[in-house]
Amino acid sequence: MSDFTPEFKHIYSLTPEWQQKFVDEFGGIIVDNYMSFPSEAASGSSYFLEILPDMSVDLIDLVLNRPIHFTRMPTDEDFWIVYYDLSESYSKHVVDDVNHRIGYKSKLNFAIVDNNISSSYTPNVGERFYSLRLFIRKSYMKTFFNDIELEKYFKDVFDDKKKKMFFYGHIDSRSKVVLHTLKQQSMGNPSFEFLLKGSVFTLLGYLIERLKVKMPNIATYFEKDFDAVMLSQQYLLSNLIAPFPGIEFLANIAHMSSTKYRSLYNTIFGMSPALFFKNEKLLLAKELLESGDFKLISDVAYELGYNKTTYFSSIFRNHFGVLPHTLLR
Repeated sequence: MSDFTPEFKHIYSLTPEWQQKFVDEFGGIIVDNYMSFPSEAASGSSYFLEILPDMSVDLIDLVLNRPIHFTRMPTDEDFWIVYYDLSESYSKHVVDDVNHRIGYKSKLNFAIVDNNISSSYTPNVGERFYSLRLFIRKSYMKTFFNDIELEKYFKDVFDDKKKKMFFYGHIDSRSKVVLHTLKQQSMGNPSFEFLLKGSVFTLLGYLIERLKVKMPNIATYFEKDFDAVMLSQQYLLSNLIAPFPGIEFLANIAHMSSTKYRSLYNTIFGMSPALFFKNEKLLLAKELLESGDFKLISDVAYELGYNKTTYFSSIFRNHFGVLPHTLLR
């Protein structure tokens, strides 16, 4: 972690006690369900609500005014944290020492992480950070599946000895509609609590449906296969300035056949490795254009391995809707 990005450690719980500890150490105030932050650190607030004894929600809508690296520490409380991220840019999410770029534009904006392991979040300074996190007790989630499903598809998922993330990918289209609608609402709206509750129950229903569809496919793979795919994902994110390495190369990193790798990657991330790599490379291009470190479009294009500036400009416009020169500083 950079010396210029101070770390703030905190915990989550199904009840509001974590909030008081948070503001005692970070600053800010709690009024009813709202938690606001010190103005020098962030503008905006979060809204925490207990939905049921076994389920809560934390909705965060803020803009960081200075760099902060939030590290969530593990506790013994046995629940999942389900992340939905509609931030306007992307944030760095680190789970099990693997870096992920999460956010609406990154196309990776959904994760399920066990509270018993730590994870960290680093939002971008000066850009809207919007994230909804569901806290769901595992024993409650189990009630939505029959004994056959639990034994055949979810045995490892609900194994208390496995304390780790087991899913990462994209928000399904129906949940995205719910979240976009909620994003347009003000937390100060007198009916916001009811809107949030309704949204949470809808998201829970979609989540259960998604698990029932996804888990039979996921259950055919071993845990080590997922770890191997995540390792290849880390390689892609660490080598964005190079050309796409190809499926066979990535499959070799994961120690599996190209067919198996391609299938599992699409199951986890909802897109092909090549499309993911292209999206992330273009996001990096946008960063470089806005950094002020380059004088010419061609310099950015060559930095990222594009030999023809016209081709780079074309795919950049198709992705972002503007030509690169509009962002060059």
